Amino acid sequence: MANKELAFQNEENVKRAAELAIANKELGFQNEEKDKRAAELAIANKELAFQNEEKDKRAAELAIANMELAFQNQEKGKRAAELAIANKELGFQNQEKDKRAAELAIANKELGFQNEEKDKRAAELAISNKELAFQNAEKDKRVIELAIANRKLAFQDKRTEELNDFAFYDTLTGLPNRRLLIDRLHHALASNVRKRSESAVMFIDLDNFKDINDTLGHGYGDLLLKQTAQRLESCLRKNDTVARLGGDEFVLILEDLDKIPIEAAAMVKAIGDKIFANLNKPYQLDIHEYYSSASIGVVFSGHEGKTAEELLKQADIAMYQAKQAGRNTLRFFNQNMQDIINVRTTLENELRIAVAKWQFQLYYQIQMDSSNRAWGAEALIRWMHPERGLVFPATFIPLAEETGLILPIGQWVIDTACAQLKVWQKESLTRDLTLAVNVSAKQFRQKDFVAQVQAALQRHDIPGNLLKLELTESLLQEDIQVTIATMKALKKIGVQFSLDDFGTGYSSLQYLKQLPLEQFKIDQSFVRDIVTDISDKAIVKAIISMAQILNIEIIAEGVETIEQRQLLLDEGCAFFQGYLFSEPIPIDQFKALICSGSEFN
Repeated sequence: MANKELAFQNEENVKRAAELAIANKELGFQNEEKDKRAAELAIANKELAFQNEEKDKRAAELAIANMELAFQNQEKGKRAAELAIANKELGFQNQEKDKRAAELAIANKELGFQNEEKDKRAAELAISNKELAFQNAEKDKRVIELAIANRKLAFQDKRTEELNDFAFYDTLTGLPNRRLLIDRLHHALASNVRKRSESAVMFIDLDNFKDINDTLGHGYGDLLLKQTAQRLESCLRKNDTVARLGGDEFVLILEDLDKIPIEAAAMVKAIGDKIFANLNKPYQLDIHEYYSSASIGVVFSGHEGKTAEELLKQADIAMYQAKQAGRNTLRFFNQNMQDIINVRTTLENELRIAVAKWQFQLYYQIQMDSSNRAWGAEALIRWMHPERGLVFPATFIPLAEETGLILPIGQWVIDTACAQLKVWQKESLTRDLTLAVNVSAKQFRQKDFVAQVQAALQRHDIPGNLLKLELTESLLQEDIQVTIATMKALKKIGVQFSLDDFGTGYSSLQYLKQLPLEQFKIDQSFVRDIVTDISDKAIVKAIISMAQILNIEIIAEGVETIEQRQLLLDEGCAFFQGYLFSEPIPIDQFKALICSGSEFN
């Protein structure tokens, strides 16, 4: 049994061995197939990797293509919009073209009509030319007749002119005679009433005229009268008249004088001085040199209804008063007016002496800031008259302006102010003080004014910003561009500017912004009643507001009470000047005032 079992097992083992051999063959075949699949898989992976690389390239190219397409679409949209606009424009142009075509058609019709009218006019012109030729022929005839008539008329006019000259003009001098003088005097009197103006009659008589006739003869007397007439004419203004009454008597009519009597008298006095200067020059009478003088009487026409004859009589009386006063002088018929002129003449002579001897002194009025600290001063001129004593500027500055003496006086003030600033530079209390001086329009408009100021600053070696020039608003009324140029030239060397008496003149707002100003000075006329007068308060407030807008300092002058100062301070004014702090005082007192300090609080 065991053998059978063993044989059975051996058979089974053989079967198993055969099956195992078959399985091994199958497994070898599968391994071969597996290696083939692995080789194919490796090849497939390489292919897949290559395809992925190509796919990424295509994706990148596609992204670039998409961007390009988007850009092209944008450009396409712009082109479409531009095309739409162009189409609208083309449509509009076509409409305009149609309109122009219609207008051209109308114009052509009109041109055709005009050509027809032109042909008609040409025909009419041809007829007119024939008519004109005929008229010209007639005109030539008339011209000849008119020439003959003009010759006759010229002869008659010459005779009429000769008769007129004989009737109205002096045959010796060619001046108006008494008859024409009376006529013009009547006209001047009527004009005075109509214009409410003033005129004057000036009666002139040559001194010792009889002597030349007695010594040299009447021929030389006539030469003197002719030259006198010429010299008198050279002294006249445009609307004045000079006439010869006869003998050695001449009369002048001076029209359109100042309405203010004292100013009118000053104008007449100035004309009289000019006449004396001309008549006192030597005369060349043939081979003889001759000196002559004249006595002059003046009367104002006024508005009292005086007649021409009355005025001549009164002027003649005044002339004889001049003769009795010693000749070669002028007298007014009105004694009061004569007294005024005498005072004015005396004052002018004394002022000339004062300039020659420098009888002037600067007084100083302190300027304060909002903290009651000394900030600067204004230099004010005083005339130290040897007999009259202290003379204030209001008395002599207008006369100095009129006579031109303001120029040397003004130069002296600037130089003296600079000298004082140099002294202040040496003291700590006064080192930073500015000093303001007034400058007249005539002084400011000198061609060398900038050079004068610069020389004074250099001579005393002081900074230009310590000197402040106070200008009046009258400077802004004429030659404004020259004024601006001068101010800018002075500004370059540091000089400061203040517009004095602001609000009382006629400042142009157009030019204010162009002026290199540091300061507006509120006039004391507005400060005086600022506490009680609503109008003054409103004006001051407006000035301060304007200054703040223009970034310009404000100083108020004429401050006399604490109430005025406080109101100004409340409105925005930071600097003050007036009797509340100090009146104008000599330099020694000013120095003591600065040193005391306590008086400011």
